[in-house]
Order: sequence, then C-alpha cells, then structure tokens
Amino acid sequence: MKNKRGFVFVETIITVVVLTTSLLYLYNSYSSIINSEEERLYYDNPAYIYKTNYIRDFLESNSNIDSIKNFAFANSYIVTIGPAFDNMFTPEQTASGMVTSLENIFNSFNINQMLLLDSSMLKECTNSSNGPDPLKCDISTENLSYSLNQYIKSINDTTYSYYLIIEYSETNATESGRISKCTPGINTNCNTYYASLGL
Repeated sequence: MKNKRGFVFVETIITVVVLTTSLLYLYNSYSSIINSEEERLYYDNPAYIYKTNYIRDFLESNSNIDSIKNFAFANSYIVTIGPAFDNMFTPEQTASGMVTSLENIFNSFNINQMLLLDSSMLKECTNSSNGPDPLKCDISTENLSYSLNQYIKSINDTTYSYYLIIEYSETNATESGRISKCTPGINTNCNTYYASLGL
C-alpha cells in the first residue's frame, strides 16, 4: 500500500500556489482599475448630488425657474442657465442679491456649467429618426462636450418634466493644496463630474 499523505501534501501545495497566484493577479487588476477610475468621469457621485440638491432648492426658492421652463424650450430641449441668464431672476430677486448668491454658489462649488433639460428629449431624441423634430434634437446637443452628451444619454428616468444637470470641474493641482475650479479641455488635470436631479 502506497503512502497517500505525500500525494495530498503535494496536491495542497499546488493548490495554495495556484490560489495565491490568482489572488495576486486579481489584486493587481483591481489596483489598475482603481487607478484608472480616478481619471474617469464620475456620474452622480453622492457628494455632487448633495451639492446639486442644494442648488435645486436654491433655484426653486429664489429664482424665476418656473418662468424659464415656460419660455426657454422653443428651439432646444437643453438650456444653459446661470446667474447671467435672461429672466433667471425677477427684479425683486435681483434687488435682494440673488444674482450674487448664485455667482457665489458657482464659484464655491466649482461649477463649470448648469443645464436645464426638458425630459421629453429623453423620449423624442433617442430613436434613429430623432423624433418629431430632428433639428431640435441636433440643436440641443451640438454645443455639448462628448462626455456631457454621454452623461445625458445615461439619464433614463422621465419621472420629472425637467432635470437640472450640473457639470462640476476641479483640479487638485494648486499651490495651497486645495481643490480649485478649472476649465475642461483647456487646463491639464481637470476632472469633470456630473450630477442631475429632477425639477
């Protein structure tokens, strides 16, 4: 009768070596993915959703956003809004300093651009014929970056009539070590983040 203990011992060593090698390979792959993920565009990062919610509350309480919804979507499904947008604030809101407040939010939150999207675009511009008005679909996205276009395509919820979409842009490369605003496509190491919420 042969000794089976030696065979089991060798088999155990081979199994341990194979598993260890596999785990090291997976760890190396995981580390590579994490490193590349830091450079990727982030969609709906929780920190940016909190900021976007704050901005949404500000706009709903202190701006003329309902009037913008009624007149701004004649030629496009997407409108770029901000402190300088016509009719963003009523004369009373302007007098109470709301323009300056929104400018401060833009600067402190490192906002590159803020969009208002009519959610009917999500239904009407997705098929090959681009819905009932293909020109309106084309005009809506012609001035948007590729990344922002891809982000908008990732929105598939049509619960709300309008969506507030914010593009945040930040870089860590500052003298003081603080995160600062940058311009995507112009500044090197400029990271872009997107978040959206329904209005």
